[in-house]
Amino acid sequence: MAFQIPGVGEEQERSSQQWGVGSHVFRGIVSEIVSLDFQVFIEGTVGNLLGISRGLFLASIFLGLLGVLWYLIPNLPLFAFAWIVGTMPIWVPVAAVAGGWKAWVWYVQSNFLSNRTPLLLEVKMPRELMKSPRGMEVALSLLWVYHGETTFFHRKWLGQVRPIFSFEMASFGGDVHFYIWLWKEWRPVIEAAIYAQYPEVELVEVEDYASKYIYDPGEHKVYATDFRYEPRNDAYPIKTYVEFEIDKDPKEEYKVDPLAQIVERLSTLGPKEQIWLQIVITMDMEVRRKPGGKFWELEGRYTGLVKAEIDKIRKDLVGDPNDPKDRWKSFSRVQMYRINEQIRTMERNMSKHPYHVGIRGVFISDEENFTGRGWNSMRWIWTPMGNPQYLNQLRPRRWHTPFDYPYQDVWDLRWNLHARRFFDCYRRRAHFYAPFTLPDNLMSTEVIATLWHPISTAIKSPGVERIPAKKAQPPPNLPK
Repeated sequence: MAFQIPGVGEEQERSSQQWGVGSHVFRGIVSEIVSLDFQVFIEGTVGNLLGISRGLFLASIFLGLLGVLWYLIPNLPLFAFAWIVGTMPIWVPVAAVAGGWKAWVWYVQSNFLSNRTPLLLEVKMPRELMKSPRGMEVALSLLWVYHGETTFFHRKWLGQVRPIFSFEMASFGGDVHFYIWLWKEWRPVIEAAIYAQYPEVELVEVEDYASKYIYDPGEHKVYATDFRYEPRNDAYPIKTYVEFEIDKDPKEEYKVDPLAQIVERLSTLGPKEQIWLQIVITMDMEVRRKPGGKFWELEGRYTGLVKAEIDKIRKDLVGDPNDPKDRWKSFSRVQMYRINEQIRTMERNMSKHPYHVGIRGVFISDEENFTGRGWNSMRWIWTPMGNPQYLNQLRPRRWHTPFDYPYQDVWDLRWNLHARRFFDCYRRRAHFYAPFTLPDNLMSTEVIATLWHPISTAIKSPGVERIPAKKAQPPPNLPK
């Protein structure tokens, strides 16, 4: 039996069901209006339900208010022009300095990045590989380096940025490949990190598959998206290889690697289908003012975020001793599995090195094979690692995801524009600096190692070409 909305009759309820809108939608709209939270109303009713962008909605409100003022004040244009000209000595210097400084930082950072020599290494998988993703976690720890941004002079005048790495998986018609993108000067570091933990693999320099691809809307259909943490903040991780118990190195036949589903999906693509997945990372060194501390006391943003969430969970469990309604919690300690797992998982990941992480993916095919079966499986490809009930999951966001209604994109103009911008962003491996500064998530090395690691022998997907023979170094006592 459907719930009845207060103030809404049965006739309106039947009308909503006829139009395919359930009563829960009306309850959500009413709750957003009653709460007087304009931000929630824009994101919920306006954005998710009606598919109207924030900019268009706010611009419409601004123009409406401007029209009302114009009606009430006939000489509004003259008054506004005089006010702007009269205050120019105040706002013009401020805007010029702020805008000029931001443009300068963008320029020097772009100049620094353009002078880096990119390199793409393909990771060749051996026939026998037994090590768990913990080895990849240790390898990632070697890449957590504070290099290039030591002083304000290096950051803002020379435009130097921290090293950027990208761990990628790509399937070309069912042939699955693993890649690592990096700056050329960091190749020895990457090779040392990977070979130290996985001496059986091979790192081979190859041509960049993204740079040689040419997008033609007449021949190719694409669906591109980014992936973000939802429904909680960065303190809550996804399920990692520790939750799947492959950190204990069980026998191969007993391993349950969540990456197996992803590799298997990539292996089942048709001849004219492609899926690219990209995980761009750079070390996290952000700090924030310590809550409750002195003005100059700082703490790591990731560490502080995790501590704040753990304290919030514990306070909800214990309650407020001054509140009579929560007094019973002081005498009762109810051990909930959910709370124990939340605290245990967050504290474990807090002990690992944090990274800024941007994840994106794209499905490419011809018009005949561009179906929901193809691109929708790419949108939810990270589902095996998700735990939306009390941790987090990776949901598709940005690029082509917001398009739900025909009026959002007439003649596919915005769709093709987003596709071109996405491929430009993908080729640059851009996420943290101009020209593409996009929202990212904070993730520990444990989470990143779960999302990308050399796959063991337990994953037997036919699309992965493995090295036929194991190579060994010559004995060290051979005469030179």
